Amino acid sequence: MSETTYDKILDAAVAIFSERGYNGTSMREIAEALNITKAALYYHFPGKAEIFSACLSRSLDKMVADLEEFAAADLSFWDKLQRMIGEMYHFSSLHPHTFRLFKMIVSQSFDLEISKKILHNYFNRLQNAVRKMVQKGIQNGELRSDIPVDLQTSAITGMLHHTTGPKMKHLASLRLQPEDHVKFLIQLIKGGFAPS
Repeated sequence: MSETTYDKILDAAVAIFSERGYNGTSMREIAEALNITKAALYYHFPGKAEIFSACLSRSLDKMVADLEEFAAADLSFWDKLQRMIGEMYHFSSLHPHTFRLFKMIVSQSFDLEISKKILHNYFNRLQNAVRKMVQKGIQNGELRSDIPVDLQTSAITGMLHHTTGPKMKHLASLRLQPEDHVKFLIQLIKGGFAPS
């Protein structure tokens, strides 16, 4: 499927927003990055705020829909988790600007107060998907039943975000192949940190 002008605008805009912030980004810069006129850009979006909201909504909706699909699959808990980690890893690798922008917003280091509704919707959907997955994993005897479901859910959700992003991979000097990254995380979660 060919990329639409709409998608091209959002791809260029998210890169600029993630590097320069909201206040440091202008409609002119977005248009120049695309080699189009400002008038052509305004044809697709009424302003910078709408472009920014579309950047955020598009990426979060796509990411959480994929994770919900994996969580609902008729697979073992561990196969679902492996697919979810792989998806987050690949998303962060294929869309580093989007992932960076999302991390900046979540850590509140972005220069614009973001509507919390978009973020709450994303995190609620992700938490609900993982919670159902954990509950089923406990029922199937794949997970411990002596640790609260919500604690396991939060631990898995946090792990998905903090171990798969490009910043964490860079800070930790991780030079693993994607398959090894996923495999080692699954081994760590299954076996814990203590030596066996």
